[in-house]
Amino acid sequence: MKKHYPFAAGLIVAALSLSACGGTTPAADASPTATVSPTPSPTPTATVAQFASILTEQEKNWRDYNDNITTCAFASISTKPLDQMQALTCKFSAMTVTLTAKTAAKNIRALPTPPAEISSLRTRTLSALDDLAAIDATTACKDTESQACDDAETLANGAIRPLIAVLDAWRPYTK
Repeated sequence: MKKHYPFAAGLIVAALSLSACGGTTPAADASPTATVSPTPSPTPTATVAQFASILTEQEKNWRDYNDNITTCAFASISTKPLDQMQALTCKFSAMTVTLTAKTAAKNIRALPTPPAEISSLRTRTLSALDDLAAIDATTACKDTESQACDDAETLANGAIRPLIAVLDAWRPYTK
């Protein structure tokens, strides 16, 4: 005698229907999983040429200022009109070299890590630029006849010399 199990047959049909409608077998679900190991990104570095180009942009102005220190000193004590014009030009030059030093230092700091060969030269350069940039000749020389302006020019005269020495050290990279 055959026994009918209508309830069990219904369960089997329902289970098969569900698996066909959207259920998947474990083999179909399994996708190869790749283990990704984080790769450290390299530290960006700037080229020697990038550092050198910032300096060469203003090098002529800084060297000219240094070369004219004596001329400016004599012009500032003269009473001749032409010398007085030269003295005024010297004060504007002092303002310019302090501002360009500030800009150059900012631009150098904006670059990524320097190559090892110029790391210490970069440090010396920033020190010299910062010393010159710290002189607020623009504010001091709002009145170009003031003692504050004369003092700022004198400070710039002293601060330009170490920068010139650093520029000389950059010559292998700027020529």
